[in-house]
Amino acid sequence: MTDERNRQNGNNVQDFDPLVAAALNAFDARLERLEKPEENTWLKKIEKKMSLLALLVGIVLSAISLFDVFWSKPNEERIRDLAEFNGAVNAVANLRQGMVRLQFESNNPQMFAAMNSMVIPQVLANIQYATEVLPRLGDDVGIPQLVVLISEAMNIYDWKSAQKLVDRAVATKNAAPSMMSEAYRFQGRLMFFTGRIDSGRTAYEQSLKVLAGEQAFGINATRAFVVSDWIMAELSMGDCSLANKRTQDFAELVRSSQIAGMARIALVTTLKAQIAQIVTSTGRCLEPPELSLLDSSLGHQ
Repeated sequence: MTDERNRQNGNNVQDFDPLVAAALNAFDARLERLEKPEENTWLKKIEKKMSLLALLVGIVLSAISLFDVFWSKPNEERIRDLAEFNGAVNAVANLRQGMVRLQFESNNPQMFAAMNSMVIPQVLANIQYATEVLPRLGDDVGIPQLVVLISEAMNIYDWKSAQKLVDRAVATKNAAPSMMSEAYRFQGRLMFFTGRIDSGRTAYEQSLKVLAGEQAFGINATRAFVVSDWIMAELSMGDCSLANKRTQDFAELVRSSQIAGMARIALVTTLKAQIAQIVTSTGRCLEPPELSLLDSSLGHQ
C-alpha cells in the first residue's frame, strides 16, 4: 500500500514545484516510520533504562544538594558561631581575671592603669563581636555566658551592647529561676546606670518575684544578694529613703535561719563596705540605720 502510494506520489510530485515536492517526500517518510515502528532492540531498552536511571540520580543529587543548603551548611555555621561566641566570652573572663589578679598583686598604680588601658579595647572588641554573633545562635546561649558579657560591657560603659545582651538574657526560655533572677538583676542595674530608675526598680522586683516559689535551703541568701544590689543602686542613683526601706528587707532576709552564719556575715560586711565607699565618694546618702543595728547583732546569732 505504501509502495503504491509512493509511486503515485512520485508521479504526482514531478508536477509540483521542487520545494513542494520535497515537503511531500518528507511527509511520506514520516508516515512510513509511523506505519513501521522501530524495533525494540536490547540497545533501545538499555537506553531507556539508562535515561530513567539518570533521572533518578538527578533527583537524588538534587535532594542531597537541598539538604546541604538548608541543613548541613547552616548547622555547621551555627556550631562555628557558637564556638566563636564561647571563645569571646572566655577571652573577656580571662582578661578580667588577669586584671583582678594584677590589682591585688601589684603595688604600682601606674602599671595597673597602663595594663587596664591595653585590656579595655580587647574586652570591648570581644563583647561587640559576641553581640553581633548572638542573633544567629538561637537557644544555644545560656544566661551565665550573657552575664559575663553584660557585667564587662557595663564596666566599660558599652551601654548599647549591654542592652542587647540584657534583652536576650531576660527573654531566655526555660531557664532556672536562679538564672532568671540574675538576668533581671543585671537588667535592673543597667536601668539605674542609664537613668531609667523606675524601670530599674521594676526589674529588681521581677528578680525577686521569680524566686518567690523557691524553697531550697539558703535561697534567702540569694534574695538578700539581689536586695543588696538594689540598695546600692538606690544609694548611687536613686532615692535614699527607698534605700533605707530596702535595707529593712535585707535585714529581715539575713536574719533568716536558712542562711548559714558565714554567708550572713559575708553579705552584711560586703554591703557595709560598698555603702561606705558610696557615702564617701558621693555624699548623697548616709548609711541606713537598720544596717548598723544588724551589724551589731551578728555576733549574737
